[in-house]
Amino acid sequence: MVQTLTSLLLKDFLKDTKYFVDSNIFIYFLLGHKTYSPIIKSFFNEIEKGEIKAYINPTIVSEVYFNYIRIKISEKYKISPKDSNLYIKKDPDVIREINLGVINEIFSLPNIYLLNIENLIKIQSAIFDYSLLPNDAIHVATCIEHEITNIATNDKDFERVNFLKIWKI
Repeated sequence: MVQTLTSLLLKDFLKDTKYFVDSNIFIYFLLGHKTYSPIIKSFFNEIEKGEIKAYINPTIVSEVYFNYIRIKISEKYKISPKDSNLYIKKDPDVIREINLGVINEIFSLPNIYLLNIENLIKIQSAIFDYSLLPNDAIHVATCIEHEITNIATNDKDFERVNFLKIWKI
């Protein structure tokens, strides 16, 4: 089932329910996305107040850092985000120019919990059962292992996962 955050009031979120938060939600927040920023800001305010319990895994952390760095490098040097990887390879010191403190701040909010996955077979199962690429399969396996049935994401690939209720923006 797919719910749209913009069509729901935040009070519609179930208190004391686990929500896995995909990296795209963090990126929209960190970059102040014009369309999504107001609802995402409200979403993170509810997390900070403890009204929503947010869960992530190390792959989410990696994706957020990776995409944030790519986008900031592309903005600063007027290159496409896909070309930023090559740019960084040629001049790795450009990474030091990016303020990563904002990422640490958001991951340090109260009520954002970092989960690990113990059963790696669940990743392979998620790849085959739901036709997912590995990172998304890791997210699904994390949800399975920690009994999370809600995900905040704009990634349509999760629509193939029958046990997840998707909260889109």
